[in-house]
Amino acid sequence: MLTFANPAALLALAGLLVPLAIHLWNRRPGRVVPVGALRWLTPGANRRMRQLHLTQWPLLLLRLALLGLLALAIAGPRWSKPAPPLRPQVLLSPSVLASPAWPVLLPTLDSLRRSGAELRYLGAGFRLLPDSLLQAATAVTDPQASTKWYWARAAQAADSFPNRPLRIYTTAEARHFRGTRPLLPTRVRWQTVPAAADSGAWLQAAVRPTPDSLRLVIGYGNGARTTYRNYRQAWPTQLPHALTLPNLPPLQLVQHGQQLVIQPQQPDSAQPSSQPIVVQQPLRVAVYFDAKTHAEDARYVRAALRAAASAFPAGLQLRVSSTPPTDSLDWLIWLSNSPAPAAVRERVKYGLHLLQTAGAQAQAVTTGFSPGAYASAAQLFRRSAAAPLGSQSQVLWQDAAGQPLLVRQPIGRGVKYSLLTRVHPQWSSLPTDGQLPEVLLNFLTPDTDLGAAADYRQLDAAQVLAYAPADTPEKSLRPATRYADLQPWVALAAGLLFALERVVTRRRTSTATAA
Repeated sequence: MLTFANPAALLALAGLLVPLAIHLWNRRPGRVVPVGALRWLTPGANRRMRQLHLTQWPLLLLRLALLGLLALAIAGPRWSKPAPPLRPQVLLSPSVLASPAWPVLLPTLDSLRRSGAELRYLGAGFRLLPDSLLQAATAVTDPQASTKWYWARAAQAADSFPNRPLRIYTTAEARHFRGTRPLLPTRVRWQTVPAAADSGAWLQAAVRPTPDSLRLVIGYGNGARTTYRNYRQAWPTQLPHALTLPNLPPLQLVQHGQQLVIQPQQPDSAQPSSQPIVVQQPLRVAVYFDAKTHAEDARYVRAALRAAASAFPAGLQLRVSSTPPTDSLDWLIWLSNSPAPAAVRERVKYGLHLLQTAGAQAQAVTTGFSPGAYASAAQLFRRSAAAPLGSQSQVLWQDAAGQPLLVRQPIGRGVKYSLLTRVHPQWSSLPTDGQLPEVLLNFLTPDTDLGAAADYRQLDAAQVLAYAPADTPEKSLRPATRYADLQPWVALAAGLLFALERVVTRRRTSTATAA
């Protein structure tokens, strides 16, 4: 079908009247032939000369065609081509491939594929799924296609496949839906499937609050709500030990290296409750202080740790003393002008975390610093000089001038931290600005992600909402029309006609001159 990009330019076809008028009015004078009786012939000749006649038909047609082609070239002619049919895109999350709902989805997906849809991973690159997956009863998760950010992937898919129907199949686990839900177009239809076929219960956490007890946290959830219950048991006399919990498969408590782990007796990767859980134990923290110089520092640290104790995953065992500790510890906070003795530094090699504050030598400053990624800015009043940094040293805090304030240095299995100021109102604003409990909590548990790795909450289908109604026909999405641009070819034809018109005009001029 022929269309024009600029139809208004067709008004230039009115220029065809120009060569027509030229040919009508460009009359050549006739030759005078002397004959007798001119008296009777002159009136008839005058009547014939007053009539308009078209002459030089080939030249007229060439000029009309030339002007017509120029007008068409300006109008931008193009030939519309039938666009290829839009192939719907079906995006599957890796969790769907490994879920019990996969065999149930296979007939639907096979029908979509036969109707022309393309099946892809909801992951980086949106790679095509091999047809072999549709022939299998169960599917294996592709590790290269895994993703935790379904909102972002859905928005990326809508941009990557413009004007195409999109079907997205994912599980409804809350840990996959982080971030802000995007505004998806109506051509996107999202369906969630169950992540597991169990009773909706899972082991969330295991804690050993005292040496003779075990506390288990069990989560119960569906798309409407999530609840947790605590179960206490006596610590077993020997390991491994079988555990029986309501709505959960048989579990057992085993020793796994340096850790105590609760795992199913018969592992099943499709069940959330089959994931192993590390038994967390109270964090053992000791605060040593010099009673002559650092008693006030110890008072602020004690108050902050007690305020943050309830937020530690397994609780906190705190001891504050002016006598150096000798028992086994996880953390030791050394508040003194004197460095920690060699015996304490030797224990760092075997897993102790040592935090030592600044000594007596310090200089007055007026600057700010940020004690962590999520903490507010604090003021720094005094600081000590930094020791030369080793090859493995890492600067965790800096002041506003870029000078190191907290340095981390791994030693063996433990770590030594050097704080170049003190927890004292004359040294910094940390003790008085109210954020010291949060700073110490994040500092003492840097690698703890509370519940993120074991988050089995389910979102309701309305929260994952596909914005298009369920009965929206996919055929309502029309493919974009494709066009072949004819303007260059029309311009070329006009150039050829112009050259031909010049040749014909020159020949006629030469003939007339010779006559």
